[in-house]
Amino acid sequence: MSNKKRGRPAGKIKTSKIEITVEPKLKEEFMAIVHGNNQYCSILIREWIIDYIDRNKKRD
Repeated sequence: MSNKKRGRPAGKIKTSKIEITVEPKLKEEFMAIVHGNNQYCSILIREWIIDYIDRNKKRD
């Protein structure tokens, strides 16, 4: 991941959602690890999306 400031951007309105379907056991394990690392899953997934976009823009 890059060194950009992460987390909830100040002043930006978040109104769009992405819904995913996973097995309950997979979700439980993911949530336990995320919370064990004092993170929030929505911020973590948002960072992954930003990184994915950044990596794929460089291919253009």
